[in-house]
Amino acid sequence: MKNSNLKNIIFAVTLLLLSSSRAFAHGEESSKSSNGLDMDKTQEMGHHALVHPFLAHMGMPDGPGETSVRVNAIQQRLDGVAAGTYGFHIETGIVDRLGLHLRNDGMSTRANSELMLQYALLRSKDGQSGLSFIGEWEFPTGATTETAQGLAGFSFAYVLAPVLAINSTIHYSFREQMTEWEISFLAPLTEKIFPIIEANGQMMKDGKSISNTLFGLKFKVPNSHAIGVGYQIANTSAREFDSQLILQTELNFE
Repeated sequence: MKNSNLKNIIFAVTLLLLSSSRAFAHGEESSKSSNGLDMDKTQEMGHHALVHPFLAHMGMPDGPGETSVRVNAIQQRLDGVAAGTYGFHIETGIVDRLGLHLRNDGMSTRANSELMLQYALLRSKDGQSGLSFIGEWEFPTGATTETAQGLAGFSFAYVLAPVLAINSTIHYSFREQMTEWEISFLAPLTEKIFPIIEANGQMMKDGKSISNTLFGLKFKVPNSHAIGVGYQIANTSAREFDSQLILQTELNFE
């Protein structure tokens, strides 16, 4: 992918954030939305008032002392052959504005895991919306001849509590000259039920692209934890799988 195209994408994300910044700064009156969620309570609880996406990164880092663990059981199909694997996504707040992520979306199908630092460059008063810089290091954890590599990019979050949460990430691999992206949309039905739509993909230097879409449903359980089921399908002829069935346990700690 040409660097000019990457710059245009990053500029568009930044422009979207700046256009919404006035809304970020406004205080919220104590009230309930049509789905019954208390808006003040939602803001006080931060990320854990809602749920996390299935696979996508959160657009903003957790606060100091906050930790989230997502564990996936995955059944993957490719060319009519089914295979099972598991994945995980651990994120924690280190200090104010700085968070750490450790992630692998399929231990037996993805030879590399990723370690990411996320720093909030711009953020709303409640800390849930804004723009973050991400520096990522992918390193081998499976059978591969590849060596570790670095990536860099941005993540974006917009939370209109308690109606909508959008999280997105875009980062660039300098060695492979490839852009990876993901975005998730969450709109609660009730305090306990959360439909989620996600999309993710890769844009490569030869012009080829990979794109996937995930549809899922998560259910809140006591102590701010959640369980969910998602179904992901490939949208392009170039693909890593035809479909994935994902069962996820989400654990949140403060």
